[in-house]
Amino acid sequence: MDPFVPLTVSDKELLDPYLKSSGKTGSEYSFSTLYMWSGIFHTFYTTIQTENGALLLVRNRKDESTPFHYLYPLSLHGSVPPKIAMAVLQKVSVNDPFLLGGLSDREAEMLGSEFPEKVVIEPVRDSFDYIYDINDLAHLKGKKLQPKRNHLNAFLKNYPHYEFIPITEADIADCLVMNDEWCRIMGCIYNLGLEEEICAVHRAFRAYRTLGLEGFMIKIDGKIIAYTLGEPYRPDTYLVHVEKAFPEYRGAYQVINQLLVKHVMEKYPGVQYINREDDAGDKGLRHAKMSYRPAFLLEKFMTRISPPARP
Repeated sequence: MDPFVPLTVSDKELLDPYLKSSGKTGSEYSFSTLYMWSGIFHTFYTTIQTENGALLLVRNRKDESTPFHYLYPLSLHGSVPPKIAMAVLQKVSVNDPFLLGGLSDREAEMLGSEFPEKVVIEPVRDSFDYIYDINDLAHLKGKKLQPKRNHLNAFLKNYPHYEFIPITEADIADCLVMNDEWCRIMGCIYNLGLEEEICAVHRAFRAYRTLGLEGFMIKIDGKIIAYTLGEPYRPDTYLVHVEKAFPEYRGAYQVINQLLVKHVMEKYPGVQYINREDDAGDKGLRHAKMSYRPAFLLEKFMTRISPPARP
C-alpha cells in the first residue's frame, strides 16, 4: 500500500517543522511553494519512522510517464546521513527508478562521496534560485542598474498619485481579475509555463491567510496595475513568490519590487537577502532576473537512481 498522501493546505502545521529544520534556503523548501505548485506537479508526502527518528519524504511528478521526483529526506534533527536517506528512498520507491532533486551542494557532495559508482549528480540550471542583496534592490546603485533607476523614475514622474497598499482578503478577487487580464495580455493560452503559473497563483490566493503570505498592490485611479506576494522565509532571507505588473505602465515592476524590499527592510531588519526563486528555463525571465545583478545563484543538483541489476 502506497504510504504517500496528497499535499493539502491543512498539512502546513505538520510539514513546517521539517522544512524549517532543514536549514535549506532553496525555494522548494517553503511550504507555500510546495502547495502553490502541488496542483501542477501532483505533490504527495509521507513520514517514515527510522531508528534515527521520523523522516519526511516529499515526491511529485507531472505525469505517469516520468519517474517520481523526491526531495532529499528531511528530519527534525538536522541533516540526514546519505546511507539512511538512500535506504529509505529505495524502500518507498519499490525498486523503481526515481529522481532525487533540489539537492544542495553539500547533499550532492555527500551522495557522490558515499555512492561514487551509483549516482551521477548534475546541476540543474533552470532551478537555480536568484539571491539578491537586499540593499542592492532597495537602492539600485551603480552604472549597471542605471536602466532600472530610469524605469523607476519614469513611473514616479508619470504616475505621482499611485497607491502602494497591502493586500487583504477583501482584495483577492480583484487581484485575480487583474492576474487573469495580465495572463490574457501576455498570451498564456500559448505558453504552458505561464498557464501553469496562473494555476499556482490562484492556489496561493485561495490559501492566502493560511499560508501566511504577505501581498502588496499598486493602484492607479483605483485600478490594480501590479501586485506581489512573498513571505519571511529564513532569518536572513525573504522569499518572493509572485510579481506581476501590466507592461504598459513603464517602471511598474521596478517600483513594486523596490517598495516591497523597503517594506521588508523596515519590518524584518535581520533580512539580508531576497530570494526571487528560479527562472524555470524561461529565457526572458532569466534575462530579467540577471539584469538585477544577483549576489549569487543558489545552485541545485539532481541525480537519477536506478534499482540494482537483478542477477
